[in-house]
This record gives sequence, C-alpha cells and structure tokens, in this order.
Amino acid sequence: MPVMGRGNVVGAPALMLLLAMLVLAPTTSEADYRFGDGVYLGSATLLPDWADTLERARSQNRLLEACLADADTCAGYLRGIPTLLERARALSRERQLQLINRYVNKRRYRGDRSLKIESALSEETVRLPSRWSTLVEFLRRGGDCEDYATSKYQLLRTLGIPADELRVVVVYDRESRAHHALLAVRQAEDGSAWLLDSDDRIYRGHPFGYRFVYALNETSIWDHEVDADTWLQRTRLLEQPEDRS
Repeated sequence: MPVMGRGNVVGAPALMLLLAMLVLAPTTSEADYRFGDGVYLGSATLLPDWADTLERARSQNRLLEACLADADTCAGYLRGIPTLLERARALSRERQLQLINRYVNKRRYRGDRSLKIESALSEETVRLPSRWSTLVEFLRRGGDCEDYATSKYQLLRTLGIPADELRVVVVYDRESRAHHALLAVRQAEDGSAWLLDSDDRIYRGHPFGYRFVYALNETSIWDHEVDADTWLQRTRLLEQPEDRS
C-alpha cells in the first residue's frame, strides 16, 4: 500500500528513508504538542514492525478479556490489570493518566536492539525500534521507552479512549542525544495534549530538550519536522526514477 501525503504517493520502502530524514532534520520552533500539527504520512501498516505489533496485540486481546472477565484466570503478570482498570474507571481523565503512567513506569526497563537506517541526504544514521512490544509482552518481560508508551496506549484504549485521541510520539532528546518515545493524549478540543513520560512526568507544554520527530497510532503515521512545502520537495526527490543508463 502506498503512503499518501499532500497529493503525493510514496512507496512503503521510502517511508523509512523519510523518517530517517525527519530525525536528522534541523531543530524547528519549540511549540507545544498538538494533534492538529504535522503532516500525514500514511497508514500505520506501512511500518512493518509496528503493523506486526498491532496484529499481535489484537490476537492477545483474548488474554486480557479473559483476565478481565475472571481474575482467577489471569497469568501472574496480568493479575494487577483488573484492579487497575476498575480503579481507573472511577477517576477523571487526568487522574486516569496519572494512575496508568505510574503503573507502567514501575515495570522493568529492558533495552532492545534498534534498526540502523542511513539518511538519504547525509552519511548519518538514525536508530528506529527493531521490535515494538505489546502490553502483554511488556508486562511479562519489561521493555524500553517505546514499549512503555505502547503499553500505556493499549491500557487507555482498553479504558475506552478512542485511537484518534492517542499517539506514540518519537522525540529526539538533546540531553542524552538519543531518541525517546512518549504517549500523547488529547487534552481538549483545541488539539492540545498531555505527554506521558517514562519518569512519571506528564507534560502539558513542550518538554524541555525534546524535539518532536514523528508520531503514530493504530491507524496512521505523522511527521512533526517538516512543513508542507518541504514534504513535497522530499517526496518528489524519492519519486525520481532511477537512472538506468
């Protein structure tokens, strides 16, 4: 399936190059995160590892459903989920986020291999997750920053928050000089957001030192680095036919 963006079509392999260019792009203005910002890159299925994670999550939902229906059937690593969700349903949206954020952040950090991708415009490389974990996988064995974010995403979806109000946001952390993931939750109709971090902080503005790079949920992928004109220039570059002379 092709990537649709501002009237242009970019093949799925080119999406990885585009994300690499986005990560390596120069710093833009430090605006707060808003759901209305960014350029739509295409369907979430265009990132194979992310699409595979979504499929595994759907197949594992039966474990969560059985656990919620009868706590006695829960595997050990899932036994806290029924109580957590029951408690969360009685809270306001903000208190729900605080509870879910703390619960997930208590889990064991476990680093994962990342995928190196070379930028089409420089000799630099960017690291992207080589495997995203589902909630069930994360609770069983731990994970790294993107797994914390995706687990919060799944828990909030289970609470009934719509997919279009949630995004996993990949940022560049200037202090650690590494990429990091947070969960964005739409705060209001104006598109403003809460950002749930892996150190229990919840930001309502722009986190100091973070540069928004790209975002995704179970339906779509967006970039937060380029404006529409730059997007058109880059997609045209990737669309140029190969020189076969």
